[in-house]
Amino acid sequence: MCVVACRNPGGTGAEGAGGAGRAVARFDLPRRCWFGRLAIMQIRPEGFDDRAAVYAVTHAAFAGIDPMVEPEEVGLLQQLFDCEGYDARFSIVALDDAVVIGHVIATWGRVDGQQMLGLGPLAVAPEYQHRGVGSILMQQIHDAAENAQLSGIVLLGSPGYYHRFGYEPASGRGIIPSDPTWGEHFMVRVFDESALPRGDYRYASPFGC
Repeated sequence: MCVVACRNPGGTGAEGAGGAGRAVARFDLPRRCWFGRLAIMQIRPEGFDDRAAVYAVTHAAFAGIDPMVEPEEVGLLQQLFDCEGYDARFSIVALDDAVVIGHVIATWGRVDGQQMLGLGPLAVAPEYQHRGVGSILMQQIHDAAENAQLSGIVLLGSPGYYHRFGYEPASGRGIIPSDPTWGEHFMVRVFDESALPRGDYRYASPFGC
């Protein structure tokens, strides 16, 4: 999954992106997605005990030239976990042999006073990129949103990548970004057009936009 140059909400550090009592979904993935011993991936909601591993994966996924410099996405994620927009239903981890290898989160923002999820960051450990992990995480968070009967979810990212997940320019649906320069990179995945709010979108407070 490609990294969006602006590195704003919804940008990814994935493919190019079980605690007790938590349900675990298991997927037998197509052989072409994997090599070596990895054949089955676990997907489940993120828990507090996962966070150190989630930060490590996010750091590795978004690391720049100097790996000792902490990517801004790590600090953003720490703030998102503590903000009022955090909702545990929409923070999901992927695991290989009980080790966190990917994470995606969506937090509550607002469209003219109405709640609407904003997705990001999405991160997959570098050694697991280009194997379908990011795609599975995206599908899981979409399933969670649909199960919650939400009207849609927005993100800021690469149209070339996210179009495959059903995303389209949000402005065409009447959802306006806080920064007009985002243009076609600000997108929405619509689940229920009849309930989709219109107006200016503001991400959860840690994004600052």
